[in-house]
Amino acid sequence: MSAIEWVLFDLGGVLVEVDQPKIFSALSQGCGIPAAEVEARLKGAIHLWNPFIEREFSPAELTKLVNGLLGSQLSEGQVVESFNAELGSTISSTADLLPSLRRKAQVGCLSNTNSIHWDRLLSAYEFMGHFDRRFASQILGCAKPKGIIYEKVEKLLGVQPRSILFFDDRQDNVDSAARLGWNAKLYSGHAGLVSDLSKAGLIAAQ
Repeated sequence: MSAIEWVLFDLGGVLVEVDQPKIFSALSQGCGIPAAEVEARLKGAIHLWNPFIEREFSPAELTKLVNGLLGSQLSEGQVVESFNAELGSTISSTADLLPSLRRKAQVGCLSNTNSIHWDRLLSAYEFMGHFDRRFASQILGCAKPKGIIYEKVEKLLGVQPRSILFFDDRQDNVDSAARLGWNAKLYSGHAGLVSDLSKAGLIAAQ
């Protein structure tokens, strides 16, 4: 493996526990519609679910869209907290590696996220302060696994693709990055992560 200049991590499932059904359960409690129906209406809305990770939505805009789809009168606070219910605990086994890893390479994140989650991540998750660069899909205007997001990040970093080591828990995201020449690895747990970082010479073998 060539010299690694940047290590980029996905967030959900790699650094943060996520549980998407909690969004629909929380909204269901607020509007009285079954959670399965809430999920179907939101995910079926082409003007909401996919665009939500590819452009920035204000809390007010999201609330208006959600209430329109559900026929509800949820407050902005209820909608924001319902969407943030998806975010769980920090995956400490990954987060604990970041400070020492930064002594060997620059470290960042590349995540499909949204404006609501991004605000919570920046304010409530300590590990976000360990990144040299933070890349979010809604800010970049595109999402994984589309090739354009990796091209944009590569250009912003100003490095060759083989100097980027990237960890994601979705195979399609890994495959897309690998096709563009990134050192892309499927995250499947702490042991594999440590092994890959050790092989790259970024941490001591354990």
